[in-house]
Amino acid sequence: MSTAQKGLVATLALGVFLGAADLSLLSPGLQPIAGSLRLPTALATWLITLYAIVYGASLPILGVLGDRHGRRTLFAAGGVAFALGSLVSGLSGGFALLLVGRGLQALGAAALMPLASAEIGQAFPPERRGAMLGLLGAVYGIAAIIAPPIGGVIVAAFGWHWLFLATAPIGIAVAVLALLFISEGTHAVPESADVQGATLTALAVAAVLLGVEMLHRGALPLGWASLVFGVLLLPNLVLWERAAAAPIFRGGGRLVPLYLLGCLSAAATAVALFVPLYAVRSLHLQVAASGIALLPMAVASAVTSYYGGRLADRVGPRAVLSTGFLLMAAGATTVALVGGPSGMVTGLLLVGGGVGLTMGSPLQYLVLGLAPKAQAGSAQALLGTFRALGVAIGPVVYGSMLPQFSSLFMAAAVIGLLGLAGTFWLWGMRLRPEPA
Repeated sequence: MSTAQKGLVATLALGVFLGAADLSLLSPGLQPIAGSLRLPTALATWLITLYAIVYGASLPILGVLGDRHGRRTLFAAGGVAFALGSLVSGLSGGFALLLVGRGLQALGAAALMPLASAEIGQAFPPERRGAMLGLLGAVYGIAAIIAPPIGGVIVAAFGWHWLFLATAPIGIAVAVLALLFISEGTHAVPESADVQGATLTALAVAAVLLGVEMLHRGALPLGWASLVFGVLLLPNLVLWERAAAAPIFRGGGRLVPLYLLGCLSAAATAVALFVPLYAVRSLHLQVAASGIALLPMAVASAVTSYYGGRLADRVGPRAVLSTGFLLMAAGATTVALVGGPSGMVTGLLLVGGGVGLTMGSPLQYLVLGLAPKAQAGSAQALLGTFRALGVAIGPVVYGSMLPQFSSLFMAAAVIGLLGLAGTFWLWGMRLRPEPA
């Protein structure tokens, strides 16, 4: 790689690390925040819920804006927005301002994560694209592994405010590096870029995410009302997309199945949220040590994210993606049927390996190869949006099966098999040979 490409990869990796770490960095601080602000813990969890809703709903709009105005500007703005949100949250003395800061952080992360993948498609030829996407996937996995223990150390040593303040300088660094190393590029997007379609998509996603969360919390009237509103927006979105000059779902006949596979992979991955509870209730681990049960899954995910990208360059992304879904299904089945410590460790190693292959580079690689070149950012953002839906819906499905953990993991296995079946459709597709 040239010096410029190394600087670009380092910039994108730092942005991905920041966005990924922030998803789990806050978890050790929820209880201290609730105690400090005299809040019920259930109310404090809205710091995570709001982040997920803003992140998922912002992706379609930011993807379009990045394609239309250039990814360098938007990537730098994402770093600044994240830093501002960190400062607002860290300096806040009340819950309302803390929520505002978390919303800004989510907005910044939504500008960083998918645009990094789109920029890889522009900067590297197809034969090197998988390796670079795999590297970003490994960075994401490592950030997810180390963020919770780092967060615990920060809270114990300095207090919960520093969970936010410590990330502000990183956001500024991302913005500065983006201006130095990300090329503005040429984006042949007409002035009629589909901002309206992106906005309708964002509203529908926000309504569905809020509805799922309200149902999960037992607020049935509001939950169902929000879900119905989101579903009713879909016909309007379809009508708009048919008339739009540059629809956000351009090439949707080939891309929407990829988005649905992204949703399935994220829903299967969400089984990780129940692993600590499984370790406590079924394996009788102490609560304080239950988080270590996720270590096999996290390590395997980081490893296969990196090597899966290189493998995608050699044998193609379809084979890697199919293998990933198969590993997820096999691992979840192992946990459900074998049980015990050996079944859990073996099963979670397989699940983690599958997570790295399905949530890592193959789907992003395929989206870059099938999306119109001028809409690479929008297409990656929509993939992120469908993954956000999967992350929201998965826990609701699994939670409905508690306390039967065998049924819960078998449900994850079924989702993995559905994803595997969906990959068979990909084998007839032809990727565009030139870079996206």
